[in-house]
Amino acid sequence: MAEAKDEYAGACPFAVTHRVAWGDCDPAGIIYTPRILDYAMETLEAWFRDVLGVPWLKLNREMSMGAPTVRVEIDFLGAPEPDQLIVTELRVETLGNSSVTYRATGHDGNGREFYRARLVSCFVTRPAFEATPVPDDFRRRILAYQKACGDA
Repeated sequence: MAEAKDEYAGACPFAVTHRVAWGDCDPAGIIYTPRILDYAMETLEAWFRDVLGVPWLKLNREMSMGAPTVRVEIDFLGAPEPDQLIVTELRVETLGNSSVTYRATGHDGNGREFYRARLVSCFVTRPAFEATPVPDDFRRRILAYQKACGDA
């Protein structure tokens, strides 16, 4: 796995594409509400791996840290259907001492939005689960990402 660079040079905003599976929907063909949160969380997990350069497993097991999501807000704007592609984009809204607020937006790639979510994560030590400052190397990468996205 290649380590992320301090200066973010990837596509901005970071995005993951999901295909709505038939099994993700109710009999009427409307996506189950919790799947939207799954899409946002899967995008955040990929962002940690690709932008910060650390998979959650390594963060937990090797670095004795975590970054649990402590708050979620979701606005549902449309109902995607089975086999539809949803592009979930992730931006950093605010960077605190130990917390990060993310904004995840799901759309069809043609301007139709399905959801907007705010996710707040807090860096913690493990196993005590006590808040800890965002590590300096992560802070540099987050700030570079915000700058690349025009959010700084």
